[in-house]
Amino acid sequence: EAELYREIRIQMRAKDLLESSVAPIDTTNCRREPQARTATKTKQERLGFLQDTSFSFKPRINPTIPDFEGLYWAFQREAVRRREIKEATRNKPFKLRTSNLRGRQRQANDKIKVRRLNTSDSQQLSKVSVQKSHSLTGLSSLSSNTLPVHITDATRKRESAIRYSQDNKNEGDKEGTYWLEKQKKKCQAIQKSVNSRAKALDPHKSLEETHKEKLKQNWQNMRERTKEYRKELEEMQLRVKNRPYLFEQVTK
Repeated sequence: EAELYREIRIQMRAKDLLESSVAPIDTTNCRREPQARTATKTKQERLGFLQDTSFSFKPRINPTIPDFEGLYWAFQREAVRRREIKEATRNKPFKLRTSNLRGRQRQANDKIKVRRLNTSDSQQLSKVSVQKSHSLTGLSSLSSNTLPVHITDATRKRESAIRYSQDNKNEGDKEGTYWLEKQKKKCQAIQKSVNSRAKALDPHKSLEETHKEKLKQNWQNMRERTKEYRKELEEMQLRVKNRPYLFEQVTK
């Protein structure tokens, strides 16, 4: 019965759907919108030349590839060839004639005399001061074509300060070397006394002494073992000598 009711309901449902159904829209008689047709036509007119393959203008194409490397080096060679080479400027020798004036010559001669007197007094200076005085006198004893040189108070003070600093440095070096030698001797004396006292208070013997004792003890032990071996060997030989022969043992 349930199956029968189910089939009846299916048939009734199909009948209702068939009655309520509508036929589909017929698209054959429909026309496109006039605006869409106009746009399509305009597009075809504007882009119609792309479809045409028979063009009147055909550009010429150069299939060869230029040698850029060769062109670059050719340009460089041409630039070097066209470059203008200018000669270097050369200085001409000249002579300074200011020292030939009468007033300057007189001043230079007076200063040379003063420097000669000063050099006789500065012979007992240190190496640095001697070198500087020689350099100054050398400058003063140049030819008349050179400019005169004047020793100022600042130069003298600088020389004296250098001399004083050199003397202080030499004295400091001497004191340092003397102190180092004294300290070295003191350290050696302290080390010697410490070693002697440590040796006196140390109950252990030194390695050299123990080595000698060990050698002596080993030598004595070896000597005793040798004596024992010889004694045992003599006893063995004596027993073998006093042993009766085999036939004597059989007869007994």
